[in-house]
Amino acid sequence: MFGQVAVTETPATDPKTLIGRNVYASVSDILGDRSKDAMQAVMKIERVEGRNAYTRFNGIVTIREHIARFVRKRSQKVESVEDFETKDGWKLRFKSVMVLNRNVNASVKKNARAHIRKELEKTVPVSTIDGIAKLIVSGKLQNSIRKSGNRIYPVRFFEISKLEVLKAPAS
Repeated sequence: MFGQVAVTETPATDPKTLIGRNVYASVSDILGDRSKDAMQAVMKIERVEGRNAYTRFNGIVTIREHIARFVRKRSQKVESVEDFETKDGWKLRFKSVMVLNRNVNASVKKNARAHIRKELEKTVPVSTIDGIAKLIVSGKLQNSIRKSGNRIYPVRFFEISKLEVLKAPAS
């Protein structure tokens, strides 16, 4: 997905103990784009050959401090957790955070969560895992949800805080 890039080094006494381990790497280091410092790619080690470990995509995490910058007094944080399956068989869990400009009542929060689910339902089942990862890393998915969410209530910030791979297809 990101090409064959040396992501990180990890110590191990036996190469067999590396298999199944998650490795975190900054998306800005992988892509060479400093604007993506807040995102980390999660890679799962699948096989080891010599001194090289080969990974597969296992999620994206946005660091907590990035999201905390946008949550202020008299603003409302709406969190959502949704599970979807891509068209190539990956089961994913999206954890997202939407920050609204003012404190709101429960019905507006409910509508905001429904809006997030509806927008993800339009995008995820018709995309591949590569397409979803590229949309999240580029920020296009977050921007489209934020802009369309302004019809419900003015949105200050929207971010996919975590993308987890629940089940990868057998390869």
